[in-house]
Amino acid sequence: MYTITMALIGNEQPRQEEIFAKVNELVEKDLNMHVNFIVLGYGDYVNRLNLMLSGGDKLDILPINNGQAGSYINAGQIVDLKDYIYDHRQDIIGALGEDIATSAAVQGFVYGTPPNKESASRAGIVMRKDIVDELGIDVDSIHTYADLTPVFEKVKAAHPELDCIAGTNILIQVPTWDPLMDQFGVLPNDGQDTTVINLFEYEDFVNHARLVNEWYKAGYVKLDAATTTETSQNLVKAGSLFSYFSPIKPGFLAQENVVCNQEMVTAYIDKDDGSISNIICSNNVNFFNWGIAQQSEDKVKAMQFLNYCYSSPEWNNLMNFGEEGVDYVKMDGSDIMIHYPEGADPTTLYHFNMGWMLPNQYLGYVWEGNPEDVWQQYQDFNDSATYSKAFGFFADTSSLSTELTALYSVYNEYMNAVSTGSVSDFDATMKEFNDKLYAAGLQKVMDLKQQQLDEWLASQE
Repeated sequence: MYTITMALIGNEQPRQEEIFAKVNELVEKDLNMHVNFIVLGYGDYVNRLNLMLSGGDKLDILPINNGQAGSYINAGQIVDLKDYIYDHRQDIIGALGEDIATSAAVQGFVYGTPPNKESASRAGIVMRKDIVDELGIDVDSIHTYADLTPVFEKVKAAHPELDCIAGTNILIQVPTWDPLMDQFGVLPNDGQDTTVINLFEYEDFVNHARLVNEWYKAGYVKLDAATTTETSQNLVKAGSLFSYFSPIKPGFLAQENVVCNQEMVTAYIDKDDGSISNIICSNNVNFFNWGIAQQSEDKVKAMQFLNYCYSSPEWNNLMNFGEEGVDYVKMDGSDIMIHYPEGADPTTLYHFNMGWMLPNQYLGYVWEGNPEDVWQQYQDFNDSATYSKAFGFFADTSSLSTELTALYSVYNEYMNAVSTGSVSDFDATMKEFNDKLYAAGLQKVMDLKQQQLDEWLASQE
C-alpha cells in the first residue's frame, strides 16, 4: 500500500487525528493507498515547503502559490503535470475543463491544478447596517468610488468617533487590470489591452489613489491605516469602523456577518464610467494550485490520488467539515445544508473550513448562512466574468531576481501610504515612487513580460 504525503495550508484542528484516520479508512477502501497529512501554518508554509523540497523529504502532493512556482520549476523541484494530463487526470479535467486544468503553466510547464472555486470577483464595500439604516444611506445609489464621498461625509458628521474606511487594499482589492502576477507591469482595461504598462502611472489607479488621498485629508480614513495590523472586520467588531472594501462573491455577506458579529450590507463598486469590472486572470484561478513534488517516489500514484480528490464528495467533506453527527449535522429538510450540532462547543470540533483551497468544494456540503445553491452561483459568477487576454500566461522573470528584489523594496516603502491616502503631497509622492521604480529596473521587467507575452499570444493563434 503506497503512502501519499500531502502538505496542506491551514490551522491545526481539534480531533484532527481522528478525522485523518477516517479519511484514511476512505482512501484505503477506494484507492488502496494511505495518506500522511502535514499541516502547515500560513506564517511559515513557504519556508517549511522550501526545506522539505530542498532536503528531499518524503513529499508527494503540495500546495503551490503562484509566486513560488517559478523558483520551484527552475530548481527542478516539482513535476510537469502535462506529462500525466490525459492518462491520470480525467476527473480533474471533467471538474475544471481542460483550459482551467492546464492554466497554471510557466513557459509551457504545467506546475499544478487549481481548486474548483469562485475565481471571479467584483469590487465592493461592506458597511454596518445599523449606521446605514440610522442615516438613511441609499445603498442602491452607490456605484463608484466617488459615490462614497457623500456617504463618508454623512457618517463622519453623525459619528465622529468612527473611522469611515480602513485597510491597505483600498486600491487593489479587485483590480481593473491584469496584474501579471506581481503588479510590476500590468495589462489595462480588464486585461483586454495586451500592451504592458506601469500600473502606478495608469489612469484608473492614479485617479483612485488621488480620491483616497482626499478622503484621508478629510478625516475619513483611519489615521494609522497604513501600519495597523488589525483586520478591518475586527475593527468593525470593536465598534471603531464603519466600512471596508472587499471582493464580493455569492454568499459573501453571510460570512462577513459572522466575522463582524453584526449585520452588514454591501454595494458593488464599478468603474468610474459605470461599467462593470469582473475579471478573471491567471492570478485569480491559480493563486494556489496542487502540484507534485519531484521527490515523489511514485508520481503516477500521486497523480491518481490528486485526481481522486477532485472526484470524491466524501473526501472533500471529511477534510473540510469533519465527521457527520459529531462535527456537524444536516439541517432539517436539507441533504446539503449543514451546521454545528445543537449545544456543541465549536472550539472542540473539527472545522478546517478551507473549501476554497481543497481540490473540489463544489462536491461538498454547504455551511449554514450560505444559499443552498451557492456552488451553482459560484459557477454562474465565473461564467459571467471577462477573461483577460493573457489568461493562462505566466511570465518567467526568474532571470531578473535582482531587479524584482529592488522593486519590492520600493513598493513596500510607498504602497501602503499611497493606498491609504496618507501622504501630504500626492503628486510629488507619486513622482518619487515611479522614479524609484524605474531606477530599480521596472522597465526591464516590463520589457521581458511584453516579449514573453507576445510570444505566448502568437503561440495561441
